[in-house]
Amino acid sequence: MVAQPPSFQSTSAELAEEPNAESAAGSSPPSPSTIAPPRKAWLSALIEHGPIVVLLIVAAGLRLFRLGEVPGHLIGDEVWYVQASRVLAGVPVLMHHLTGSALSGFDPNSEHPPLAKVVMAALIRQFGDREVVWRAPSVVLGVASIWLVYRIILLLNGTRWQALFGAFILVFDNLFLIHGRIATLDIYLVTFILFGTWLYLLSYLELAAVAFAISALCKTNGVLGLLAMFLYEAIMQRSQWRHPSFRAIGRRAVVVGLFVGIFLLGLGALDCFFTEYRSPFAHLQHMLHFHSGLKHTGPSSGTESTPFQWWLNAGTFDYFFWNGPQHGVEQHYLFRAVMNGYVIFVAPLALLYATEQIWTARSPLATFAVASLVANFGPIFLVWAIMSRTSYIYYMVPSLPAIACALALAAFALPPFMRWGFLVLVLYAFGFSFPVRLL
Repeated sequence: MVAQPPSFQSTSAELAEEPNAESAAGSSPPSPSTIAPPRKAWLSALIEHGPIVVLLIVAAGLRLFRLGEVPGHLIGDEVWYVQASRVLAGVPVLMHHLTGSALSGFDPNSEHPPLAKVVMAALIRQFGDREVVWRAPSVVLGVASIWLVYRIILLLNGTRWQALFGAFILVFDNLFLIHGRIATLDIYLVTFILFGTWLYLLSYLELAAVAFAISALCKTNGVLGLLAMFLYEAIMQRSQWRHPSFRAIGRRAVVVGLFVGIFLLGLGALDCFFTEYRSPFAHLQHMLHFHSGLKHTGPSSGTESTPFQWWLNAGTFDYFFWNGPQHGVEQHYLFRAVMNGYVIFVAPLALLYATEQIWTARSPLATFAVASLVANFGPIFLVWAIMSRTSYIYYMVPSLPAIACALALAAFALPPFMRWGFLVLVLYAFGFSFPVRLL
């Protein structure tokens, strides 16, 4: 909920006393009653904002912990995106899977839009080719995404405790943590989707379209954020389906047009400088052809998995494993694509409860959780089911905020001891699978 500004209207008695206010102030010290309100306001602000600040500090600490280790190694799909950023920055490519176009200065990872890689390349040019440099934006965006989920829950009539609960889930989800500290595209995608969602719920629809377009310029799935908001509105306003507001429809059409226009102009501008494509349509055609060709045709490579497996936290694989001396000490590092087990196992029940709340209580928070899950998970499931598209467990990253919202709603329908017990289990599972640790 957006806080209303305080009223500055004065009563008639106060107005009558105003001419003598200066002399009174000069002749006697302020009374304790005039000092107390600021203290009370400070204490109230601390109580209101302190818990989320603590959570964000913890989230930042977890994402910064040993961020630059192990030097010289890439984690997961950093192999593709950091390499592409190095090519764009004009620094040596340290691994040898890139040839030909890697020497041209163009983005060799043209199956995705180049914006996120351009950001990493700019930082590499400015601050050097170091692990901390090209992972730093992911840390900032990862922490920002948690704050945005907190604010979104409040805007959707959730209580402050529900907002803290949802933020807590994302702070201690292993998959969300890892993508908030490695240089891949997914956290760019999710954070700008959440930023667009926040703006949309504040009725800044045109600015929201800009945020969704930026998300799509990092990874084309950004369009699913706008789809989620349209689905949310369609469910919330289902009583108006027979008599639609043409003014509202017109404004949404403007939002779509603005999104498409900014995306095409942005992609075209990036293509002019950073890719070999001379028009955004040629680049889009290439991306469509590339992704439609990624089909599961044989035995799993060990990293592939099906959308059904994700709900069982199956289909996990190692992003990175290292065992060797570091700073004179034998150390082991493991980054694994795995969600928090207790979060994903309870998620279907929470989503079912949210679905029930849509029809019985017309809950905005329940509606958003379901709409966001359907918009982000549904297309991935369909292309896997219909086109045999290759899929990986980290495709669940954009759906995790929706799951956090559903859990925040469902948890407060339970007795307090069950809520606290669940949070303890989440912490236990997080510690059990925590990366960047001695094994």
